[in-house]
Amino acid sequence: MNVLILGGTQFVGRHMVESALKAGHTVTIFNRGKTNQDLFPEVEKRVGDRNGDLSALEEGSWDTVIDVSGYVPSQVKATVNLLKDRVKHYVLISTISVYGDFAHGAAKVGETALKKMTGDTEEVTGDTYGPLKQKCEEIVKEVFGSRALCIRPGLIVGPDDPTDRYTYWVYRVSKGGRVLAPGKPEREIQWIDVRDLSEWVIRMTENKESGTYNAAGLDYNPTMEELLETSKRVTGSDAEFKWVEDEVLHSFEVTPFVEMPFWIPLSEDFPSGFLVADAKDAIAHGLTFRSPEETIKDTYQWLTKRNNHSWKAGLSEDKEKEILIAAEEK
Repeated sequence: MNVLILGGTQFVGRHMVESALKAGHTVTIFNRGKTNQDLFPEVEKRVGDRNGDLSALEEGSWDTVIDVSGYVPSQVKATVNLLKDRVKHYVLISTISVYGDFAHGAAKVGETALKKMTGDTEEVTGDTYGPLKQKCEEIVKEVFGSRALCIRPGLIVGPDDPTDRYTYWVYRVSKGGRVLAPGKPEREIQWIDVRDLSEWVIRMTENKESGTYNAAGLDYNPTMEELLETSKRVTGSDAEFKWVEDEVLHSFEVTPFVEMPFWIPLSEDFPSGFLVADAKDAIAHGLTFRSPEETIKDTYQWLTKRNNHSWKAGLSEDKEKEILIAAEEK
């Protein structure tokens, strides 16, 4: 299979390339040529910019295009129109953030209202990210029809993750000592290892599958306590967890998912304290998951090799100590 990957050198795109090559496919990548250009010397590399310069894609044909870098409608529309007669199958990596209703359990494809956005902005923010992706989905489906596959992952984690959300917990637990743990220990969460996602997407492209699927994992919902305790066991830490209620975190203006990854305050909109999606259809189509232990172990091994890293998520050491003191006195 001849595969074009839009992106291909960071996190999801990088692992898509690795999975495609591992499966024996020929890969071409298209990106701006600014990141990790030493990767994949065996693949064809085309350089351009989705915000105006697609000239490098004006020639060539592919069995499948996997779009991991389309975030706004104008980008996706231009790419789709350019490739529609030279690509047999279009795969868009979307997000469960397209859903506007998490108040009634796990979001399901076709059963949950999509998040709507007013206006024509293409500025990607926390509020617009989901609606913009939903518009991108519409464009792909309109042009490619039964040749379109839209994948809506949940929180993607694992080695090479630039967001630091899952990585923060593996790192923080590994350091040991008194660790601030958010909300209730039994709160259910979700994640999908980037390698499980990419390997499954390649299998889906091989079968020319179409439609829309939630790629959220695992095949059960672990708890926050399980994530922390498993991280403690895998990293050999002496961490001691102090569970801090939402009200205390609110009082310190802790930012959900940024300062406190994997935490959303309990509310009518988020009664589970997390974005939970139903992945039964994806599992029925062959989505499988590695163990939490493997994901934690490999993430830990990867993060310990990073140098001079500036964390994008997680509490500062000082703020964590301040909140822990307040929680002890409460």
